[in-house]
Amino acid sequence: MKTIDNYIGIEPFTVLVDDSVQLQDFAAQARELKDLPFPEKLAAVKKLALDSMVNAYEQLLVWGKKGRDLESAFQKTGDRDKKNEMYQAYQEADRFKKIVFEKHPLSYALQKAAGCCRYQGTLFFILGYEAELGEKHFMHTAPVNGQIRTVFNEIVQGREEHKVSIFTESLKDKSFDYSRQNPNIFEQAIETLPGYNFYSYHRTPNGLVMIENPSRHVKEL
Repeated sequence: MKTIDNYIGIEPFTVLVDDSVQLQDFAAQARELKDLPFPEKLAAVKKLALDSMVNAYEQLLVWGKKGRDLESAFQKTGDRDKKNEMYQAYQEADRFKKIVFEKHPLSYALQKAAGCCRYQGTLFFILGYEAELGEKHFMHTAPVNGQIRTVFNEIVQGREEHKVSIFTESLKDKSFDYSRQNPNIFEQAIETLPGYNFYSYHRTPNGLVMIENPSRHVKEL
């Protein structure tokens, strides 16, 4: 376990937090929320995260379907306008696919204004830290299926645990929400994951302390 004075350089679940103008701007907005009551602060930090980027996974699926529909229409009609629209749709799908499936720093997602769960969860963690949200805040991962995991956040305030998935809250089409198939997914956080650092922050008499710990969370200081 080690304490961290600055979140720049941390890498939660493959997302390197690097400095950027966009991150500085969002962090400054989050700091302005410090004096709000907890429920209002939680809602405001969520809104900041939701406003920062669209759901890249959803956009990948939406643009991919649009491309396939246009391809089918072009094959039936030979309409060249449909063909051009099809290429544009596939290009958009590919743009979002790269965000979802390739490894990028947080600045890339903020610049593109698009991200999936790992970028969204990382940004929410940083904004929560800047806003001094909660008494404890953990970044979690949980299995969606055998090959895919999701990233979400847990904020502890008093005796209440607040599970937050910016990914699911950012979905416009709720049919893409994997928690519908597994309503308990956010109760199934992976406790041990070798090769990854786990991040949390904790309120102490001296202020918030951020923790980096290999393979598992530090639940108590």
